[in-house]
Amino acid sequence: MPYVRAIHVSAVKSLRLGLVDRAELTPAGIVGDRAFVVLDAKNQVATLRKYGWMAQVGSRYEPATGHLALELPDGETVAGAVEEDGHETVLLFGRPLRGSVVAGPFAEALSAVAGAPMRLLQVKEGPAQDAYPVSILGTESVEELARRSGLDATLDPRRFRNTLLLEGSEPHEEDRWIGGRVRVGEAVLHVIERDARCALTTRNPDSGRRDLDTLRLIAGYRPLTDGEICFGVYAEVEQPGMVAVGDPVEPLAKGEP
Repeated sequence: MPYVRAIHVSAVKSLRLGLVDRAELTPAGIVGDRAFVVLDAKNQVATLRKYGWMAQVGSRYEPATGHLALELPDGETVAGAVEEDGHETVLLFGRPLRGSVVAGPFAEALSAVAGAPMRLLQVKEGPAQDAYPVSILGTESVEELARRSGLDATLDPRRFRNTLLLEGSEPHEEDRWIGGRVRVGEAVLHVIERDARCALTTRNPDSGRRDLDTLRLIAGYRPLTDGEICFGVYAEVEQPGMVAVGDPVEPLAKGEP
């Protein structure tokens, strides 16, 4: 039976992925995940697809205490309580995203790494996820992509930035769950559709440099879905609950609680 190999989170959207052993899944996703976004000089949401430097900065956030930490490329950590400095509404993939501008040293630190003005926005209303609160991918699917593509090196699953990385399934078994439900730990997920991919996956998850044409490699053996190159699946949270590394992933029969 498949099980959860890793749980990926990023307190700030598009910054380097972090790992947690346990997480609370809610209808909005993991508590504290993508709680912030970076705004560039054009007041647009900065993403790793455009700004490679974002992969070099880590983030940790404790919702209970309101404490945020940014781990910078030089090893320095900028941390402190999150304080508001006005409100802002921006667009994310055409959807309004409302939040509070974050005061303190965070904007200065991000701007120094970027070499351009950046601000930090704490999301208050509107999901910061691209489409759905949870994305799922099997390790075996990543290994199949590497095998089909003739890659000598192991392909890092973090490149695909999935919420839940599974192990113990067949290659692309997650595709067969679309339209159905799966139990993961205490949570039940409704698997909605395939995960359409973009140029973000071409960037190295540590350096942020474009170093692999993942889209061409996926399209080389995977059929397009409505014209999109897909890899992994999206899901909604039907029943909230705690999920931990090692939890089994059990597809549920129709009508099964």
